[in-house]
Amino acid sequence: MTMQSDLAAALNAQINHEFSGAYVYLGISAYFESLDLNGFASWMRAQSDEERAHGMRIFDHLSERDVPITLGNLQKVQTEYDSVNAAVAAGLALEQETTQKLNALWAQAVEFGDYQAKALLDWFVNEQTEEEDLLRTLLSHVKIAGNEGAALLILNRELAER
Repeated sequence: MTMQSDLAAALNAQINHEFSGAYVYLGISAYFESLDLNGFASWMRAQSDEERAHGMRIFDHLSERDVPITLGNLQKVQTEYDSVNAAVAAGLALEQETTQKLNALWAQAVEFGDYQAKALLDWFVNEQTEEEDLLRTLLSHVKIAGNEGAALLILNRELAER
């Protein structure tokens, strides 16, 4: 089955969003490196790796279906934040935006009757539940820790174990 051109364009845009998300997480990681919070930095770097892998998953799907792949530009990302809380909140906001985009893609695949794309996107929709929960929980823990250095260092050590 040939992929409908609007869906192909949307999936290509999602590849770019996933790679951009990887770059955002790398920027957040750089912020944590600057604070010597290496556990936070490592955790965010792992998130960056996941986002890149997600982009490649869509890339491979398009390639396997002989759909032309287009790659957009990556924008400069933020590497400085006002607080640990703000940096983690940026990650959660990214995941919430990703969920919205993937839900729209899923609906588009269903609308066009592209069940191969829907099957791919089923995985992503389920993955986003986990991604949002991870970031929401981390943000909650950061808020609980507040400005208590010892609490942040404990959380930093736990995150390093990922």
